[in-house]
Amino acid sequence: MHHSGALLRTPCNLHASRSTVGGLRSYLENIRIVRFARTDLPFGKMLADRELWGRGLLDWERLLRLEPLGMFKAVLECKDVGIAGVLTYDSIAWIHSVIVLKEFRKHGVGRTLIDACVNLCKDRGISCIKLDSTHGSQGFYERLGFHTEFESLRLVRGGGEFPRVARRVRSCDLREISSFDRIQTGVSRQRILREIYKDNPEWSFLIRELGELRGFVLARREGNCTQIGPCVSDGPKYAVCLLKTILGSAPTGDFRMCVPGKNMQAVRLAMGLGFRKMASSTRMFLGNRFEESEANYAMTSPEKG
Repeated sequence: MHHSGALLRTPCNLHASRSTVGGLRSYLENIRIVRFARTDLPFGKMLADRELWGRGLLDWERLLRLEPLGMFKAVLECKDVGIAGVLTYDSIAWIHSVIVLKEFRKHGVGRTLIDACVNLCKDRGISCIKLDSTHGSQGFYERLGFHTEFESLRLVRGGGEFPRVARRVRSCDLREISSFDRIQTGVSRQRILREIYKDNPEWSFLIRELGELRGFVLARREGNCTQIGPCVSDGPKYAVCLLKTILGSAPTGDFRMCVPGKNMQAVRLAMGLGFRKMASSTRMFLGNRFEESEANYAMTSPEKG
């Protein structure tokens, strides 16, 4: 397997490993963290496929384009054993794609990858780092200093016959959408929104009332599944129209999205549209707490909005 990029600095938070015995210390001393590059995309996709994440190569390519210095790979004795990434938005960052080959788990690989992500955030002056911990991994992140916030829901439903009320986004709308998004969410995501739109212009819609932008939704279609998000709106009635437009754009196949469990308005809205809970994870943070906006009605995944 190709080992790309320069060797990164030694992780700063390995004090716990000093007192451990032989085997774990040996692993930690031999783990190298290198940059994840384009040649590593098949490795990343393979790991995600094993976890049934449903992430295509376009998603991996987009994440790498957005934050090329924030994608990491762990190498142990010439073997690629894990990956992790971080995506930054001004003073906030999301850690994502933390996967270690099963046979190399519980040996410090994940900790070393997280340290690489946290070090990058510290170097950039990030004040809040967030992530979603999947089933069984919450304790791992708590030991690294992360705090629990709320349940993050993964929802799914089939297609349906709904009227397409919202209109398609045009490239000339992106600046206005980005400004609207920042006002509603408190986060600058212009480059992320542009990249998602560029890959999926036919799955991008907005809604206006009296000439004023009231909300937008972006989505992507891969095979027979549509991933919805972000969907940002300044009121539930606009969010309903946006989601119905997406659902009505493909009457067959599955539609999936992530909704913050604490945003009860968004949860009730989704359930009213026929979505059901497929799985859940735990939203966690490190550093200063950043309260997420209730204008977020749907995400593809937290790191991508």
